[in-house]
Amino acid sequence: MVHVLFAHTAATDYMSGPPVGAPPTHGMRERVPVGLRQALMTAAAAWISYESTKRVGLREGYWAAISAIVVMQANLDDTRHSARDRFIGTAIGGVIAWTCAAGWHGHVWVYALAVGVTVFSCWVADVSNAGRLAAVAVTVIVLIPRDEAIWQVALFRFLEVSWGIAVAVGIVYFWAWAGALFKASAVRHEPPPSTRN
Repeated sequence: MVHVLFAHTAATDYMSGPPVGAPPTHGMRERVPVGLRQALMTAAAAWISYESTKRVGLREGYWAAISAIVVMQANLDDTRHSARDRFIGTAIGGVIAWTCAAGWHGHVWVYALAVGVTVFSCWVADVSNAGRLAAVAVTVIVLIPRDEAIWQVALFRFLEVSWGIAVAVGIVYFWAWAGALFKASAVRHEPPPSTRN
């Protein structure tokens, strides 16, 4: 039990790394395993979020897959922040798009105003990074023609995006927990210092 608790608390240490966009500081030998880990986690998140949407009653699984790919970062903290921004941005964008659609009637200025209000709302809410994603949500909901009621479109986009976010964050947490557990197990099985050469 203690080892499991240690692994859980050490999970953030295992997945810590340089911030996104930081220049590479290691050689190819160090980048290959990190790149492989990132590729596997991203592919798993995209696949699982897309395939599972049908089982949870969502129709357009590609939004879940796109969201999973967008939020997946090189370390746990950056993934959590990215997930938060994507979630808040989609929520703000969905609400504003729903409101915008009521007065849309093909007027591009209404759409442009909605995009501006969306980005401004994110800045006021102190989640400026979410502004671009919220504007994307407005664009997708307002400009793509649908046969459904606009509230259904907004709701389903929000649910699909949220599902992708949840899957991506779950995979990152699982990977971090499993990696920390593996490290803890390896430390436990190291020979005592007196028997080492």
